[in-house]
Amino acid sequence: MRKKCLIWSLVLALCLSTVAPALAANVFLFTEKNITVFEGASVQTALRREGNYAGDGEITYSSARTNVATVAEDGTITGVNKGQTEITASLMRNGKRVGQARATVKVLRAVQKVTLNTTRLSVYNPDDPAVTSLLREATDHQVLVIPAGTSVNLSTTCTPEDASNRQIAYTSSDAGVAKVTNTSLRAVQRGECDLTVASVQNPEVTETFRVLVIQPVKKITIDAGSKKVAAGSTLQLTANCSPDNASITNVTWTSKNPNIATVDEYGVVTGLKKGSANIVATAADGSKISATAFLTVTQSVTSITFAQDNIPVVAGRTVQAKIQILPAEANDRSVTWSSSDESIATVRGGQVTGKKAGTCTITCTSNSNPSVSASATVTVSQLVTRIEGLNSKDELSIKTGETVQLRVNVLPEDATDKSVIFKSLQSKIASVDENGLVTGLSRGTASITVTAKDASKRQATIRVNVIQPVTGVSVQKDLYYVQKGDGTSIKAVIEPKNANNQAVYWSSENEWIATVRSNGTSTGRVEGVNNGVTTVYTYTEDGGFSASTRIRVDNFNEAVMTEELDVNANNQIKITMRNMSQDITIENVHCKIECYDKSGNPMICNKDGQSTYFEADYPFVLQPLERSVHGGFRFHDYVIDQELGMVLLTITSWRDSEGITWYIPESEQIRTQWTRYNYYNNPDQGVG
Repeated sequence: MRKKCLIWSLVLALCLSTVAPALAANVFLFTEKNITVFEGASVQTALRREGNYAGDGEITYSSARTNVATVAEDGTITGVNKGQTEITASLMRNGKRVGQARATVKVLRAVQKVTLNTTRLSVYNPDDPAVTSLLREATDHQVLVIPAGTSVNLSTTCTPEDASNRQIAYTSSDAGVAKVTNTSLRAVQRGECDLTVASVQNPEVTETFRVLVIQPVKKITIDAGSKKVAAGSTLQLTANCSPDNASITNVTWTSKNPNIATVDEYGVVTGLKKGSANIVATAADGSKISATAFLTVTQSVTSITFAQDNIPVVAGRTVQAKIQILPAEANDRSVTWSSSDESIATVRGGQVTGKKAGTCTITCTSNSNPSVSASATVTVSQLVTRIEGLNSKDELSIKTGETVQLRVNVLPEDATDKSVIFKSLQSKIASVDENGLVTGLSRGTASITVTAKDASKRQATIRVNVIQPVTGVSVQKDLYYVQKGDGTSIKAVIEPKNANNQAVYWSSENEWIATVRSNGTSTGRVEGVNNGVTTVYTYTEDGGFSASTRIRVDNFNEAVMTEELDVNANNQIKITMRNMSQDITIENVHCKIECYDKSGNPMICNKDGQSTYFEADYPFVLQPLERSVHGGFRFHDYVIDQELGMVLLTITSWRDSEGITWYIPESEQIRTQWTRYNYYNNPDQGVG
């Protein structure tokens, strides 16, 4: 069985080896399966046609991504955008595709420009004086300076940045002067050569530098006139390079603290604000040798301002002048003070002392920046120290309605403001106007103050006694009755009532009829001497005003007498009285009637149910010497329900036609008695 299988295998192998050459003869392929083309560039494709695909037939081309690459009817591929696509070639016979070929197309983005990064390199323009004298021959290329024995790293930027291949190739025209190893350029010895920077992808894109290998700077020292610079000011720094045969002695200046101080290319430092700044000088030859100047930026005073343009001060007193010094962070804020006239005001440390009235100018100058100063006007005033005068008295008197002008003397004579304010502390008694005119208003005492308007507030006071003068006098009544042998008081009425002086004097026109005694007051004591009428006068001590009244002297206590008193069986009381005077018309008589029973005990006879007496009046006119008429009496509240045993009648008062009521003193009253029984003949028996 194994032998039979082996024979069939050999037969199959012979058949395959005979057919293979016949199949391989039918070929329809792109000559390149992978095609590379740059954006914007074109490449012609070629097809391999063998066997059945040779000969006639239409060839058509297509691109899977025409935004990456297009293909023309003749098979020319054009790159459109960076990317990859597939193109297809089709063989068409009689409208049918009989063959097809595919190829991959990669569109590359070409490098357009190469730029050597010179940030960390010492590169000069070819016409820079620093290198022109060192070059053996002129060049249009920028000059890359490298100190002998040093190396620099090279880096290059390709444009566009997304170029498909950004590899760079560096070459030196003289490796004996400067040698390139990968991205490192080493200065071998003093001399010149060219450095070419080229794109590996597009070698036609290059940049060339002239390499100048020099004697490097070994040391730098910086000379500065000061270690301090004021903010806003400048300071010149000078860099000295050694050795003396160094090829390039230029330096570049930088500030480590540019917010504190800046430095320009010439070494001129400008202070910006208070602080410390490190200024560095670096050798321009690329040796990286540097030196540092340590500077302090000071802040000077830039302005001084007074809080007040005009400073008031009182002579003999001191005030503090207030100023603002800017900026607040100034290193030295000390100032110097001065006065334009020290006889008017002095100033020490801002303390302004007034000497005498007047004006002067004080000036404050910055010690750190004398160009900055400020001035203010000082006005010295002399305060009032004393107010005197006030009409040379501490007290004065005026009458109501009168005025008096106050005169004051304000001291010292050179007081700046001598104006005063007048004020009455009792304005209802006396008023005072702004000019010191005092007006008496009402009786009393008022204090008038005079106050200085200035800051001293000095004050003086005067007492003003306002007197109410007498304006008139009168007597309370036009007529007074005076009992002969007795007296009465009469009162003078002073007008007005609050007049200060109430004293009066009295006199009688006829002292045979009546006398009057005066004790200097408004009351006089009149004594009746003999019957008659006279006039009494009163005179005021203040003003001499006078008044008078008539005085009638008579036996007024006995002007009316009881002639008859009787009581009938019905307890009706009958009374007869007589006017005993010669010239008085009596219009009313008042009496008191007391009742007793037959045992002589008091009887209740009043409607009040308690009183044992009642009042009675005779209201009819009694001409001089005339008797009363029976039944004319009017009894008040009389009531009785028992038989009367005794009645006592007492005349207490009477009133005449002048309207004067005469009250008979109790000690002078006469009691008239009626009794029903003989044992009452004695008026004192049975009445207690």
